[in-house]
Parts: sequence; C-alpha cells; structure tokens
Amino acid sequence: MTSPARTPTVIGPIVGAQPPWNAPRADVSALGYVVEEYQIEGVADAYRLRPGTSPAIEGQWDVDVFDDAEYRTRILVVRPTDAARFNGTVVVNWQNVSAGVEGGAPSDEIYQGAAWVGVSAQEVGLYGFPMGMHRGSGVGRARPLLDHDPERYSTLFHPGDQGSFDIFTQAGHAVAPDRSREVDPLGGLDVQRVVAIGASQSGMRLAAYLNAVHPLARVFDGFVLSVWEGRAPRPEEGLVAQGVRTSLRTDHATPVIVVNSEFEATHLSAIPIADTDSLRVWEVTGTAHASGRGGDDRPDSKGRVANRLSWIPVHEAALRAMHRWLADGIAAPTHPRIQFDDASPREIVRDTHGNARGGIRLPEIAAPIAEYRGMAFGTGRAPLFGSARPFSDDEVRSLYRDRAAYVAQWRDAVDALVESGAVRPDDASAMKARGDTVPLPFGSTP
Repeated sequence: MTSPARTPTVIGPIVGAQPPWNAPRADVSALGYVVEEYQIEGVADAYRLRPGTSPAIEGQWDVDVFDDAEYRTRILVVRPTDAARFNGTVVVNWQNVSAGVEGGAPSDEIYQGAAWVGVSAQEVGLYGFPMGMHRGSGVGRARPLLDHDPERYSTLFHPGDQGSFDIFTQAGHAVAPDRSREVDPLGGLDVQRVVAIGASQSGMRLAAYLNAVHPLARVFDGFVLSVWEGRAPRPEEGLVAQGVRTSLRTDHATPVIVVNSEFEATHLSAIPIADTDSLRVWEVTGTAHASGRGGDDRPDSKGRVANRLSWIPVHEAALRAMHRWLADGIAAPTHPRIQFDDASPREIVRDTHGNARGGIRLPEIAAPIAEYRGMAFGTGRAPLFGSARPFSDDEVRSLYRDRAAYVAQWRDAVDALVESGAVRPDDASAMKARGDTVPLPFGSTP
C-alpha cells in the first residue's frame, strides 16, 4: 500500500458541552467501545478527468490534479477500549449528506471487534445545502455541523466537493497501518487493514473514488458499496451532480462488495458489471433503497402498503465477509443476481407471487405472504421506498396448510441464508423468531 502525496494533521480529541453530532445512540461503553471526535486539516487536491478523456462506463477513469486548497474537517471515531479485542480492521465511512445534514453511524457488525471512522468529507455536512437552496434544510431539527454546534465546529472549513476525494484519502491515511502521527485517533490500536464504505449518494461518490482516485492513492484495502445505483459523479462535480452511468473498474486486486436492493438492481442491469476474482455483487430480492418505517400503513386503492423489508442484515454479513477476505484470505461468497428479461433488460422476471426471481431471498421472499417491489410507482410514495401487497387470507391458505408449515419454510430459508453467507449466524435466532410472530389466518402456534 502506497501513501498519498499529502497527509493530514490530526487534532483532538475534541471536547465540548454537547456530544459530537451523530454519535451512536447506543451505550457503546457497555459494548466495550469509546466514541471520540477529532479534526483533520491540511491541503486537499482537486481532481478532474484528464483532458480528452471521458468517464468510461467500464470504470477506468483517468484523472489529473488541477488545483488544491486548505481544509479542516472532522472524523468521528468509534473504537474498542481494549486493544486485545480489536480485530485489526478499521471501517472508514463516507458520511452521507443527501438530506442536507450528515448521517451515518456504526452498524452492529462494527461492535464485533472492528473500529469505525465517519468522515465529514463533503461541504454540505458542514454548511448545509449550497447557495441557491435553503441553508440548513435538513430533516426535522437536524442541522449542518456549523449550525448545530458553532462552539464545537466553528473552526471547520471546506473548499468544496472537488476536494472531497482527497480529504477522504487523507482521513484513511490518518488511521492506516503505516500512520505516524503525534495524535493517533485510534489510541494506539494495531491496525492491519482499512476498508472504505459508503451508501446511496455516498456510494456514488465512493464509486468515483474507486474508479479515479484509488489507483493513485492506494490507501484502502477493500471497499463495500451499498444501495449504489450504478452511477458516479465526475471528480470535478459537486453534490448536486447526478453523475454518469458507470461500472466499477476491475483492473486491480482490491476486494469490492456491492450490496444492493431490488431498486438498484434495475439500474445495474444496464451496465456491464459481474462478479470477478475481486468483485462481488449481492442483490437482496424484494427490498427497496430505503425501507418504509412508521407512518400510515393503510393500503392504497390497489392494496399496496409500505415495503418494510431491509437489506441491512445482508450488509452486516458483507462487512464480516470483507474482514475475512482481507484478514484470512477467504473470498466473499457469490450469490445469484436478480433475474431480468433477456428481451427487455430492465424488466425483472417475477414468479407467480409477483416477487422477483433470483437474488438473495430473505425469509419474507422464500416464505411469501406478500408481493414485494423494490421500486414503487403510483403509490403516493417515493419510488425508492418500494411497496408491498399483502396476500389475501385465501391466497395464504392456498400456499401453506397451517402455521407450522409456514414457520418450517421460514426457518429453512433462514438456515439457507446463513449457510450461503448472506446472513450472519448471529442474526439467525432473531430472524427465526420473527417468523413466529407473522400474522397468519391459521390462529396461534400449537
């Protein structure tokens, strides 16, 4: 692994009257972890596509440095307090700013021995949406960092998203195995490997990073992209750019796992992407980009309700698979892709229940009592939230002779997911128990 041209100065840990923005809500001390916030500062390069080249759909992008600027941003660190518990892996998350405020927090798999670092790589996380849009127009009472806690964050400054890629590189270098810092944000942990992760819009930017910057920087040992739509912004573009359709470059040996819902599978069907020795694409059948949570769940005129299936359990398994791939040399498993019509490549092939064929099949799909769609139109909901249509009682009775038969099919599906590596063994018990509580027209379990 080679070092980037510039490395940051690390400042901290930062203390203040309020806790760091977006710190985990869980009692991390009970899990043997500590939360600390640091600032990193330096000079960030800006990249652009090399003159005369275009962003190739195969992902092999050629870029040049065209400018640089000073910056100071923050990193949020969640790490084990006991060095003996640390498994050597640091997961570096490109914090998502699609809502105009910064989001992104450690998942359960992190607390199994890894460390997690959230990077405020983009200007929106600091300032809110760009000029010409309403500043601080985040979700609810959430605000960008400088508005949320001026005392804590007033010294932060960002040169613009053209510098976000090098800022992310420098954040990775600040926690990399060969780090040499007066201030160590990982408290002396023996880091062996660094994994970059990003979801949704952050996944798009991470795809651009992988295609354009990773060949130059080589600071990350692996990548996990989730709910990534097969697009990436040009390196010189800011947040609002829709990006260009692209695959991921494969002329390297760095392991990459993509975890997508059915929503993104429709987009990936239009680009040349397939498993290789270093790339795995996992698609979770029936799930949406974001699952429906809370709110009114009354059926619409066509009997459709919110899609509450989640791809998160598969993402947890992907993080574990990436750790094993890098630490033990055990390549992540391959999984069937969602099937598309050969004659109409954007049309999903569906079974007699209306659910997509192929893909990673959660128990709700393997033992269906509803039709799940990863993309919703005409439901009054945003397409990326998907939809579901519960089966009638007669439909359910035609599929299962009694509750015991249904529960057996559900449990067999969970066992198959664990055996395939799509779900962690840790999650099997709770997932099986959920099958016991599914409302069915058979009465209670004997």
